[in-house]
This record gives sequence, C-alpha cells and structure tokens, in this order.
Amino acid sequence: MVLRHTDPTTHAEVTAVREACKKLNKIELSGYEIYASCEPCPMCFGAINLSRIKRLVYGAKDEAANAIGFDDFIADALRGTGFYQKAQLEIKRADGNGAAIAEQVFEKTKEKFRMY
Repeated sequence: MVLRHTDPTTHAEVTAVREACKKLNKIELSGYEIYASCEPCPMCFGAINLSRIKRLVYGAKDEAANAIGFDDFIADALRGTGFYQKAQLEIKRADGNGAAIAEQVFEKTKEKFRMY
C-alpha cells in the first residue's frame, strides 16, 4: 500500500486499524485481535495500541522488514522503554511454522518491495 498510494503511513497494520474503525464506526477495538506478517514498526504499534486492540500476533522479526528498506532507528530508540512496556495488549510472535514462513516471504520478496 505504501508504494501503491505513495504514502508512507499506509502500512498494513495502520490500514487495517483505519478500516476496522470505519466499518465498526468506533475508535476503540478492545475486543479484537490483529495479525501481522512482521513485527510492527512504532507507527503501526502506536495505532494498534491507541485503538486498544487486545492482542497482536506477528510472524517475522523486524529485521526482515529492514532487509527491504524499512528504517528501524525509531524502533531501536524505543525498544526497552516505557513506550512498549506500558502497552495494554498482548504481544506474541507466531508459533510453529508461521514465523518461519513469514521470514521466508520477506527474504524471497525483498527485491520486489525495496523501499529506497
């Protein structure tokens, strides 16, 4: 979506939160879960957290997104700070093959979706 819309804020998680809020006509999604192919960036994490989603499950670690050009300096600066620690949602990496498959997808498609 970022490349299609030439909009750096249209990450999948932000787009999903926007669409869910619009469809449900509310900004609070506490009864819902979100699944992401990759560990969310700070912008996406912020949208997820502000919408009060109860559970986040992701596949690939953020290093996979870095391989296609996502800049992780903000996440690095925030990691281990209260920003992530104060979140009221469960954050879990996918179990079993889910995480491995997500990592492989990023590896196989990194040239196709290079950001910069």
